[in-house]
Amino acid sequence: MPLICIGPVCIPVTALLPVLAYIARPVWKRLPPSTQETIIGYWNAYQDWMQVNVWDRLGWKAKAAEAKPMPPASEGCTVQSLRGELGTVVGLHTTADWEAALALTSESDLALVVDFTAEWCKPCQKIKPFFSELAAKHASAALFVKVDVDELDDVSGEAGVSAMPTFQVYKKGAKVSTATGAIESRLADMVETALGGTK
Repeated sequence: MPLICIGPVCIPVTALLPVLAYIARPVWKRLPPSTQETIIGYWNAYQDWMQVNVWDRLGWKAKAAEAKPMPPASEGCTVQSLRGELGTVVGLHTTADWEAALALTSESDLALVVDFTAEWCKPCQKIKPFFSELAAKHASAALFVKVDVDELDDVSGEAGVSAMPTFQVYKKGAKVSTATGAIESRLADMVETALGGTK
């Protein structure tokens, strides 16, 4: 049964549900974690009830859940832990991690090279190996980090990121250069110039 008919075009309910889910995502991200956990708890309880009272009666048995390995407990990044990650690309997952990375540049002569990326961005994924090569090449001069713009949208907003991938270099806590796009030569030139040709 169509929900909306405009002239010769009718839009079914099934076409609107994905749109509503997409629109609700920013609201979900801004809910407090305790509220998110409560909603997830209600959803899981509803799913359990449906399994027992509906799906099992139809013969649709639940699949055994696969045991997923627990990620190692992380206390977040600190200036000292970041120093130990030189030569690799460090993923920043919280605002505190971002502030620790900026603090490292303020306290030392190390530069901070940031890859603002997203999982769904194909050019971002394509240039990722080259960014890792640069991190290994400039291990003594810079800390290379990646920031998922969906995970840390406040950080990417403050940094003025409007397209992905965007690469930025920070020195002494201040942004000194920016490059946008998955162009290896442009990224290499920006890093070489910002680091003064150090290797």
